[in-house]
Amino acid sequence: MLVFLRRTGGYSNKSTMTDRTALNHRHSGAQLWALFALIVYTPLPLASDRPWAIALLALLTGGLLLWVIWQPVGRTPAGVLKCAGIPLALLGLWMLLLLVQLMPVRALGISLSGNRALFDGATISLDAYFTRVYFAQACILTAVFWLVVTLVNSRQKMEQLVRVFVFSGLLQALIGVVLMSTGTTFELFFTPMRDARAHGSFVSPNNLAGYLELTLAVGIGLMIAKLDGRASRNWRHRLHGWIGLLLSGKAMLRLSLIIMVVGLVASRSRMGNAAFFASLLVTGLLTLIVTKYGSQKSQGEGNTTRAMIVFITSLIVLDVVIIGGVVGVEKVVERIEYTNLQTQQVEPLVVEPAGPVAVKGPDVVKAPVVLGHRQEESVEHRSEVARASIPIVRDFLWAGTGGGTFQLAFPRYRPPEVTGFWDHAHNDYAEIACDTGLLGLLLLAALVLHSMYLSVRALARSGDQFVRGMAFGSLMGVVSLLIHAWVDFNFQSPAVAMLFLIVLCIPYVHVGLNRTSMRV
Repeated sequence: MLVFLRRTGGYSNKSTMTDRTALNHRHSGAQLWALFALIVYTPLPLASDRPWAIALLALLTGGLLLWVIWQPVGRTPAGVLKCAGIPLALLGLWMLLLLVQLMPVRALGISLSGNRALFDGATISLDAYFTRVYFAQACILTAVFWLVVTLVNSRQKMEQLVRVFVFSGLLQALIGVVLMSTGTTFELFFTPMRDARAHGSFVSPNNLAGYLELTLAVGIGLMIAKLDGRASRNWRHRLHGWIGLLLSGKAMLRLSLIIMVVGLVASRSRMGNAAFFASLLVTGLLTLIVTKYGSQKSQGEGNTTRAMIVFITSLIVLDVVIIGGVVGVEKVVERIEYTNLQTQQVEPLVVEPAGPVAVKGPDVVKAPVVLGHRQEESVEHRSEVARASIPIVRDFLWAGTGGGTFQLAFPRYRPPEVTGFWDHAHNDYAEIACDTGLLGLLLLAALVLHSMYLSVRALARSGDQFVRGMAFGSLMGVVSLLIHAWVDFNFQSPAVAMLFLIVLCIPYVHVGLNRTSMRV
């Protein structure tokens, strides 16, 4: 009888463990796909760059975070800290700085002095509301970073994450190109979308370009991760390889990259296009250098390197010369050549038919109405705003004016030659330094540099082609946005900032996935 009870109990425990494992597996898959849906959703409501959109994004992110805490799957908190303790600590310090900016200084007996006293604020921040919104965005980004490291705990899930990136970028490129080519004008969440350039669901075409730079980079990294470097023995073997390529997922991935390049060119973002191709060349050359002098060599690495060179060359030739020529890359070149301070022209922003002014038989002639005017901003003009922001950084050196308060601080420092209202500095480095001071800028710089260091180390030491491909994509995306940040404000867009932080997260995920190959 005792033996029978023991066997029955043992069978019951085994069945319970199996059911529990299956339940955890289902929860893991559901939570991961919820994260993927969140990534695709974020750029759709005007890049989540409105207070109501940020509030909704916070609810969705917070709900997913509570779900993961209530039904823990993936990496444990200890495992997450082991893989990504340094970036999480830096993000925590950055949020702590924002909380300090919200402290009621007068209640603490601190007297405001200097230029800060001119704003007559009750907190260190010039405006607590804007800083609270900024802090909410910081919490969202940190939560997403934690979720990615927690839920993406296998190579298969990493590849799924990258494919979700590509899908989201493809969706934005298709929206932008179709609407631009058809000349459709519409309103999205009460915001007119009437620019002649492709912008997808982003208000600014330059932000669309920044988003596509990231999705293209990780897509290229996935293509490189799929390179096997096997040499063809004869023409039959080579033909078999080409047919297999056309029938595999690589062909669809390559087609998606081409469409995203079309969307990038159609955005006509000067620095966006320049940053993308510059980062492709810089990262490619760096990869060749560190691969040649790396400490670890794998079998067939020479063939893989040659295959990567051919692939990058095909990207430049096909995407720039052929695709760019068809789509109109010369428009981007014209914007670079002719948009200087001396040759700016004021053009109608949009023209729509108004009421009838004459009737000629069955035809009704409608007079056009100019809803506004657009003046092409030059790179020199944007750099003036960044230079004019230097006194703000000097006066609010360490703690800054408060997260999201640049638009309030800049009018008091704007020189007479800079006209108009500027809600952003069109230079992310200057704006971050104004908002969060040198402390905030140094914390974020340390996060970016540490991630880049891990990517370069993976390229140099890993013998795993998948790890190297993902490291290439992460490094290329980071370099591209760092270049673009000199003249635009992509980091101020929640959708682009979230994707950028996830791209930064990729090397930390691989620390947990493949410690042996990365040797970190």
